[in-house]
Amino acid sequence: MKKVMACLLFSAVLIIGACSNSDNAEKDKAENDKEIESEEGTRTYASDFGDVVVPANPQRVVMASWHYPGHLLSLGITPIAVYEMAKDSEFLGDQLKDVEVISDGSMEKILALNPDLIIANSNHENLDKLKEIAPTVVFELGKDTRLETFLKIGEVVGKEGEAKKQMAQWEERVATSKQKFAEKFDMTQKISVIGEYDKQLYVYGPNHGRGTEVLYAALGLDYPQTLKDALSKVDVNYHAFSEELLPDFIGDYVFVAGMEKKKKSILDQPMYESLPVVQQKRVHFIHEPTFYFSDPISLNGQLDFFERILLGDAIKVK
Repeated sequence: MKKVMACLLFSAVLIIGACSNSDNAEKDKAENDKEIESEEGTRTYASDFGDVVVPANPQRVVMASWHYPGHLLSLGITPIAVYEMAKDSEFLGDQLKDVEVISDGSMEKILALNPDLIIANSNHENLDKLKEIAPTVVFELGKDTRLETFLKIGEVVGKEGEAKKQMAQWEERVATSKQKFAEKFDMTQKISVIGEYDKQLYVYGPNHGRGTEVLYAALGLDYPQTLKDALSKVDVNYHAFSEELLPDFIGDYVFVAGMEKKKKSILDQPMYESLPVVQQKRVHFIHEPTFYFSDPISLNGQLDFFERILLGDAIKVK
């Protein structure tokens, strides 16, 4: 009788073990199938304007926004089409030299490119037409900083982990740079970023490209009180002003953004040669297409530049 009971017990153990192994195998298979589906299929992304079904591993991405081509490049994705200014960036241009150029009106060209994903901003002129061509993720312009959008784009293209990793690396580098500035730079000095386009002058506040993400948002450098007062009255991070008011927005350092790589700034005129910032040679021209973007590639290049200019100058003064 004991032998019979032992046999029955042993058989039960074998059956339970077999069932357990079967369950584990089915679970592993389900997880593998899910991974394959995620890699080769689609995902649903909750965008600012509703859910969008996007490819899990997009291969042909059209960047229908001025702002984010470097976001894709930073994540190892070369878009198949971008707006022209990105190709002029000294930090991004080499990686985009064979990429098609588009504009808001390039619907036929975008259709012919057969994209599997389109990324655009909410101010695009033809959003409805873009959505007819391919899954289109739209970001609300001005809702997030461009680095916050970088994390979102990482999620869109299935590289959220890589985006978070690069953000952590950027924050670590910024912390190191801030320590250098605290030791070598007079943090009470004011920095101005000015743009001149078609005889109209602009001065820029935090998180508006042209190096402001680095100077103000990352490094915590200050800007003139006149700009703070002007920005307090509007919902944007820039202020347009006439030339006669230029001295009011001049800081201890001035960076003048323009489209041409080698160009004299408005402050090179004789009428401004008596300004202390001009006499001390603290006016620097920055190339708009190079400093416009705020992706990890561009930001690291910009930080290199500002460290060289501002910390190098501080060392000379000491």
